[in-house]
Amino acid sequence: MMTTSELRRLAWMSITDPASAARAVLEMKLERETLWLGFALAVVLNAFLHGLSNLAFGPMTMPLPGMPISVVGYGALMAGGLALTIAAVHRVGRWLGGQGSFQDVMALIVWMQLLLVAVQAVTLVLALTIPLLSALLALAANLVALYVFLHFIDQAHRLGSLMRAVGVLVLSVLAIAFALFILLSLVGGPIPGALPHV
Repeated sequence: MMTTSELRRLAWMSITDPASAARAVLEMKLERETLWLGFALAVVLNAFLHGLSNLAFGPMTMPLPGMPISVVGYGALMAGGLALTIAAVHRVGRWLGGQGSFQDVMALIVWMQLLLVAVQAVTLVLALTIPLLSALLALAANLVALYVFLHFIDQAHRLGSLMRAVGVLVLSVLAIAFALFILLSLVGGPIPGALPHV
């Protein structure tokens, strides 16, 4: 069990030296039950922050017109999206010659998601006090998150190249988009870019 100071050190290392941080997480050899507990914690915390955001700024709506996102609904979307991301990065990485197990990929993505929860909490506080600084932090966080994520993919699959990690990320995004396209087709929801029925 890591102490608070060790968690802070690992969080800072994830930003300054993401490759070393990824190796440190992988060396923990976390059990599957621990990983799923972290997964659930990330989802719950994200949903909680979403609820606070709704209270502060009014309810958000989904990209689909007229469909508000409740806290429970947001949590379900978050869980599904996170699970889909883990599965896609694992399978696509293996397809491109990566060696990472599902647990390796899950450990790093869950850890990254927990880091993003902390950033989102700070962003929410700043949005209530200094909106411009909140927007700048959100932009910087997105850029840093992409950089960190590429290193995490590289280390999870032992690819030895950030360019190969970029390939895994791009193909994973395409795979997720295709899966969502199929899902929307099956449930009869509107498909982005499709012409409305006359």
